Amino acid sequence: MLRQTDHAMLRSVVGDRAMDDSEADRAAIMAVIRAETEAWLQRDFEALASHWVQSPQTRRMEYFASLGVRVDEGWDPIAARIRKIVERFPEKYAFSERVRWEKVNIVVDGNMAWMTFDQIGSDTGEDRKRQLRILQRIDGAWKIGCMVMMESSVEEANCPLIEVDTDARILWTNRLARERMHGHPGLVAAAGRLRARQREHDAALREAVRLAFRELQSQRPLNIAPKQAWAVALGEDAAGIPLHCWVLLEDGKALVSFDDAETVVRRIASAREVFGLSPAQTRLARLIVDGHDLAAAADLPGVSVNTLRTQLQRIFDKTGVRNQAALVRALLSAGAPST
Repeated sequence: MLRQTDHAMLRSVVGDRAMDDSEADRAAIMAVIRAETEAWLQRDFEALASHWVQSPQTRRMEYFASLGVRVDEGWDPIAARIRKIVERFPEKYAFSERVRWEKVNIVVDGNMAWMTFDQIGSDTGEDRKRQLRILQRIDGAWKIGCMVMMESSVEEANCPLIEVDTDARILWTNRLARERMHGHPGLVAAAGRLRARQREHDAALREAVRLAFRELQSQRPLNIAPKQAWAVALGEDAAGIPLHCWVLLEDGKALVSFDDAETVVRRIASAREVFGLSPAQTRLARLIVDGHDLAAAADLPGVSVNTLRTQLQRIFDKTGVRNQAALVRALLSAGAPST
């Protein structure tokens, strides 16, 4: 009979062996995914195909910000598409020169496994894609049965973006945000948190971040068209021009955008649809958002102040507000979800 110490030793040996097997599986899976990626970069279709389960159940799913979703079902259409790309774009690249991985996570359960990771760089440039591979062990070798690839558009945005947590702690900034935050008249980084430079507007910024996270954590589907945004007034700059930022939901993150002319254009266009503004009222709305008073605005479109007063009153009636500060908030929040 085995003594108690023998049982403990046996459990230890079995546990060590299981750990060794698990580590060996993870290393083998990493090697398969890297070899498949290298074959893609080298445009070696046969080598790439050798790492896939070649069956009707195989799947390849992609999402690109500019192209939308594509799903290929079955190895034959997957292979046909890969061959076509390889023939059309034959230029070869080295893995070490083009690609790096972050946030690698591998789970093994018997003869099935999955690996998730962020891939930075590809044959097309320094892009970032979130990746999932589901693998099956066949005759002792790991093969890819399903590939899911999602392009992250946040890093490529052409406006300043700051990722924050629910307490407005700064988690990440893109290049434009790093360049423009220094000395920015509306926003400041203090003790690792994003704050309104003018303290009286800080509570509104924190509340917008709170609302964004409440929406992000809700169970209902997010309506991303138009993109959700909470407008926050930040006061005025030295020239008296109103300052704003927006709290956005994108790529599963809460982001703060500022100095973003495209967002202003998109919000004014949305406000036109939401409130039924005429073209003349829309032009006046944009001038007000840009900080012009009625006298200055009258010079720009070539109409009288009295005409603009009438237009402004009609905009007030349509939007349900009674002053220009409230109007700017309503215009820049148009299309955002109700809270």
